[in-house]
Amino acid sequence: MTVDHRATLWNQFILAAAVARLALPVAERAGDDLVYFSYTDTHAGAGALPGPLPAVASVIENHSRFANRAWFSAVPGPIPPDPHPGSWVVAGRVLGAVGGPQLAIEMDVNDIEPAVMEAAKAARERGWVRLWSHDWFLFLRSRLNRPERPHFVFVDPPPDDPRGPAYGVDAAILMDTVGVPYMLSYPVSDCQAAIDQVGRTGLELVLPDGSGHGVLLGGGAETAVLDVISDLRVLAEILGGAFVPRLPASVDYAI
Repeated sequence: MTVDHRATLWNQFILAAAVARLALPVAERAGDDLVYFSYTDTHAGAGALPGPLPAVASVIENHSRFANRAWFSAVPGPIPPDPHPGSWVVAGRVLGAVGGPQLAIEMDVNDIEPAVMEAAKAARERGWVRLWSHDWFLFLRSRLNRPERPHFVFVDPPPDDPRGPAYGVDAAILMDTVGVPYMLSYPVSDCQAAIDQVGRTGLELVLPDGSGHGVLLGGGAETAVLDVISDLRVLAEILGGAFVPRLPASVDYAI
């Protein structure tokens, strides 16, 4: 399956900012002791993408136009990395940069393909990384049933999931209900009903042909919107599209 590099970069930039915002207060409480931050990725991949990805060089070259620096702490440049780090590797690097040595990082990363998780062993960089190979929704339910819930969950449903977007909506509502911060990715086509059900603002990269990619932040992670809102127009321009926030149609419960 071909991965759209524009969706990857859109995801990673917002993910880095959200993880950084949530990790900072945890790290500040550490004092002289270790504190733990738990990150979960439901469709993680092997942690490395063949690169350098198109547009990464342009993002790095235009770094001075961005106010939020979280993504750049994971992909510093000046030369685009090859391979390019996957989402959970980016998250781990951001956590390390924000938390320093007092932040003990725990990561649960999942992919339904066992061979992918076998390859992911080579991408471990810091902290405790547990590799899983299950259906992403069943994995998430199991993870949320544990006594210690994650500090952040990235839900990136595979585009060929035959169940469609409904399970992503269910996951978002579940995490909002139990108060677990999350980011959910989705394709922009036919997504308004899902946005209405979740009741959160979508941050979308819309391409000239009308296709595109969006994310929702919730469960407490929505505060990170303020950290990236000014940068998303710049990032969208570099990726050849436009930043379009999508509001829930049912404004009575919009968050």
